[in-house]
Amino acid sequence: MEKSIKYFFIIFLLFIIFFSLSTNLPRRHRGGFLSDESTYFSITQSLAYDYDLKYTRKDIVRIKERFWVGPTGLFLKKGKNGNLFYAKSFAYPIFAAPFFRIFDVNGLLLFNGLMLFFSFFMAYLLLKQLYSKKKSFLFSAVFIFASITPIYISWLTADLFNFFTMFAGLFFFFYKFKKPNWFYLAALFFSSAVFSKPSCIIPVGIIFLILIIKKQYKEFILISLISIILCLSFVFFLYLQTGEINFMGGERKTFHGKYPFEKPQYTFEDGYKMSADNYWQRFYISPKVAILNLFYYFFGRFTGMFIYFSSAFFLFIIFFFQKKIPEDWLMLFAITISILVFTLITPENYFGGCGSIGNRYFLTIFPLFFFLGYKNRVFKFSLLPIFISVLFLSGVYIDSFSHSIYTRQAGLSFPIKLFPPEKTQYQTLQTNENPRAFGKLLRHGKKKYWIHFLNDNFYSIEENFFWTNSNKELELFLATPKKVKQFEIELTNSPVKNRVFFQIESQKKKVNLKPHQMSIITFKKIDGLKIKERYVYHIKIKSSESFCAYFNNPTSNDKRILGIKTHIGFDY
Repeated sequence: MEKSIKYFFIIFLLFIIFFSLSTNLPRRHRGGFLSDESTYFSITQSLAYDYDLKYTRKDIVRIKERFWVGPTGLFLKKGKNGNLFYAKSFAYPIFAAPFFRIFDVNGLLLFNGLMLFFSFFMAYLLLKQLYSKKKSFLFSAVFIFASITPIYISWLTADLFNFFTMFAGLFFFFYKFKKPNWFYLAALFFSSAVFSKPSCIIPVGIIFLILIIKKQYKEFILISLISIILCLSFVFFLYLQTGEINFMGGERKTFHGKYPFEKPQYTFEDGYKMSADNYWQRFYISPKVAILNLFYYFFGRFTGMFIYFSSAFFLFIIFFFQKKIPEDWLMLFAITISILVFTLITPENYFGGCGSIGNRYFLTIFPLFFFLGYKNRVFKFSLLPIFISVLFLSGVYIDSFSHSIYTRQAGLSFPIKLFPPEKTQYQTLQTNENPRAFGKLLRHGKKKYWIHFLNDNFYSIEENFFWTNSNKELELFLATPKKVKQFEIELTNSPVKNRVFFQIESQKKKVNLKPHQMSIITFKKIDGLKIKERYVYHIKIKSSESFCAYFNNPTSNDKRILGIKTHIGFDY
């Protein structure tokens, strides 16, 4: 078995190397990338060639030589001296820059792949100190691959880096080295994780308390000092470069299409303001939103841990049925507080926004689950997460590049679509990557409302109504500025006899319609979810029949396969 494991790691490493060097990422990305990806890539090339965080004309030229569409959603900020700088953490780019300088874009894939490889290898080495090689290998493989973590190998963002640095920090913290001083290398990885994702400071701080429990006061003081010095070094470099210590604060903007210095007429003023300075003025939370967020965090259609990180979900459940030691409770506390921070402090986007597969912010917490109770690990049913992942994520793994570009696809597939959509996240869900589906303004008389389509089973809005696509179920969120007392749904049928199913929240109605018949159905006493100044309602629409004019009328060129025409009206 030991030889087989050794051969596996060799083959896995070779696969990563040749996959990375042979993949044409710009072509797979169709010449462009969005938001975080574009900014992290831009920082990486700047550090690799200019050794700075300053945005110049040379940067946009280099970027467009590789990704010709451009860095859509690029984050820049104006420094006190008037120069432009990148408005994201440079922790991931500074480690990736040498790989980029040597292997260009393929170097980023190689760096990402090596982080995945060494995370797997460290997991195996840690367990091997306590258990058999076979159990250690299989369990480590299940932990990594029964999740969407490997999908992020092709992402030019810090998410896989955040996972790796947290995992490596925990590994060096817990592994029993023959030379004890290797323990302090954990500070480098923890500091990198904190600077990349500041919320990591919470679990790291709690983990350090394990040393207090063990009465290892010297180690606690030293690793704390080293970590603080390293974090301050990151901040000092940022200050030297930009004149500020907050890479997200100040005059921060995002750019789409027109990039400063690309043309003489393109300036910083062409960007869209994107500052975090007034976050707490915009912050909103309610008990109902908080409870729903916790439920969605585990079982949400687009972000749920059970679907996208089944190995973590399994470890969380099995923990309560195994023997525990004091440090395990601190690890559980770190996990709990970390989840609460995301669901309570960022209640409208706890998962990373519409460009995420699953919950990409969870990658900073994911390593904690591997170390949760690992000294008394229970191996029964440990293969169960693999079956869960096969059930839910087969399509994502088979076509990972497509799902990375069109992130809503996972949540639209069976059986994931049977899970509830995250109503609290209606403005940031993956479905909003489709501009035809996101925040469409409609009116009923003088009353206005907004629709967020949750799948692709609709045709473009015409005036204030829309047609469903064929006899497929359409799901949507409807947001109104006030609480609705009564809904009045106007349904207009196609030229065929039809039966229509309509649901708002838990209330359902079925209507039989003759060809071309129009009918109005009403719903009363519907409780929507209040989020800030809007009330959000979950709606489902499905017709039993469909009609295509192109095939039924020789003079028509309308190739749409129509279901039911819908206009939503209401009274406050």
